[in-house]
Amino acid sequence: MFDEATLQKLLLAMNQHLPKQRRPLSELLLEKEPRYYGKDGHSYRLDKSELVFIASLLDSLDKARLRLPILLMSDTSYEGGAWKVTGKVEARLISKILGREIDSEDEIRLYYPHLSEVRKKLPTTTTIMFMP
Repeated sequence: MFDEATLQKLLLAMNQHLPKQRRPLSELLLEKEPRYYGKDGHSYRLDKSELVFIASLLDSLDKARLRLPILLMSDTSYEGGAWKVTGKVEARLISKILGREIDSEDEIRLYYPHLSEVRKKLPTTTTIMFMP
């Protein structure tokens, strides 16, 4: 079907929207028009109300540790497909938003209904990352 090189090219094309650099929430909260830049060169706006909502769920230390946007990564290791969020602060935050336990200290697994709920609540501060 696909050779490895073709699959890598496809994934690169599908992930061009990913940030060149993720930025700390504490820094973004200080900006009038918070944004990040994607690998594709485009500027992506972050909704200030989402930043304030996220900040309300975190202590000051975690506000400095959390880097945005949060990456919602495809996880093909599970039958039927799933998504995951990695990182201690990121996993705890998504756990609070969904009212679910984390799967490990630094990861929470999401299935489509969870993914949909997260994207509805955090449409500009999360982004999808496709992985093999």
